[in-house]
Amino acid sequence: MTNGIILYRGPSVIDGKPIVVIATGLMTGGSNTKTGHMVQIYIMRADLNPLKAVQIGEDVSVCAGCRHRGRIIVKDGERKNVERSCYVTLMHGPRVVWDAFERGLYPEVPLAKARKLLARRKIRLGSYGDPGAAPIAVWEQVLDQVSELTGYTHLWRKFPTLSAFCMASCDTEAEREEAKALGFRTFRVRGKDDPKLEGEGHCPASKEMGKATQCSLCLLCGGSRTAAKADITIIAHGAGAKSFERFKEHENA
Repeated sequence: MTNGIILYRGPSVIDGKPIVVIATGLMTGGSNTKTGHMVQIYIMRADLNPLKAVQIGEDVSVCAGCRHRGRIIVKDGERKNVERSCYVTLMHGPRVVWDAFERGLYPEVPLAKARKLLARRKIRLGSYGDPGAAPIAVWEQVLDQVSELTGYTHLWRKFPTLSAFCMASCDTEAEREEAKALGFRTFRVRGKDDPKLEGEGHCPASKEMGKATQCSLCLLCGGSRTAAKADITIIAHGAGAKSFERFKEHENA
């Protein structure tokens, strides 16, 4: 049995450019210390190393207009990404998975077989990339028999059916209210001095909560699949904290 499989390879729903969806950790259970043992699903450009794609703005195929992508400037005749606030460290999982994909280490399997291979497992949907980039039919088939999952999407306005698998990623109170009206549970990033709102709970795996548990044990971020009713919130952290504060200043201007 291989440690990873290709679930989908074809045009992005976002812009029609080639993407690939890869599930890893089928044998090892994954090595992410925050999430714990979960099958990790990556959504990436099939023709570009993710580091290159981000640097030139071609990651739009898998991340659409997410504000955490940063912005592209041209300096000395070259395109460069600045002010990126995404929590995903590209040099880790995405680069390693894409390199293995480029070497042909992951077999492409029919969706029916993928459903059996993922059955009764805990899944992290979108370890990199937005689930909205792949056809919803892919998720409906391959996730049909999974034990538990976590997932997030910034494309909740465009694809409300993702509420079955994903939390709506929100950055403002207004976005949270809009997403809830579409049937989503929400995962809201907030500033360090911003209070949580009524109906929100803290992310138990966050720094502010002392990293009390791992995602594989918590599993509150499973969209409408989970019995949990509360929304989740987390304080912007790491390299993204300053970028988030700049975003807030812009929104309030």
